[in-house]
Amino acid sequence: MEYVAFGARVLICLIFAVSAAGKLRGRAAFTEFTRTTRVLLAAALRRREVGRTAAVWTGRVVVAAEVAAVPLVLAPVTAVAGLGLAAALLAAFGVAMAAALRGGVSTSCRCFGASTAPIGWRHVARNALLVCVAVAGLAAASTVGSPPPAGMALAAVSAAVLALLVIRLDDLYDLFAAPNVR
Repeated sequence: MEYVAFGARVLICLIFAVSAAGKLRGRAAFTEFTRTTRVLLAAALRRREVGRTAAVWTGRVVVAAEVAAVPLVLAPVTAVAGLGLAAALLAAFGVAMAAALRGGVSTSCRCFGASTAPIGWRHVARNALLVCVAVAGLAAASTVGSPPPAGMALAAVSAAVLALLVIRLDDLYDLFAAPNVR
């Protein structure tokens, strides 16, 4: 179980590090993220519109929480708190995206900063799977032991490969999706 806990921590850490970095890579990236936040926040609150100030502050809180999750998840002492924070953020993102999709609202997925791909149910499914990873990490975090370093290295490499696949989800979707299907 130590491998599951460690692998989950590495995966969630990488996801949130890349996500926060993508949103903070420049003023334009953060502005685009807050535009998406404004649309998703309005959909989640079932409002026609949400003020720009509310979206900017929500965006700041989201990015701050993503940045905070990284060291919390990495440090064994705070891993439970970090995984709990990550699960809550991922669930909130998933709920907001689902609300937008159900309401027929379209916006780009700025989950990792640069993507202009419109949100879709694949993003909701991705977040649901990541919530499951965080919860599995929480469940496995109570195990105590000293696993071999080779096993931990394999768990870390596996988590990194999975993180890369999650981060590049839109590219993989475009690569394998049937033409004219969106």
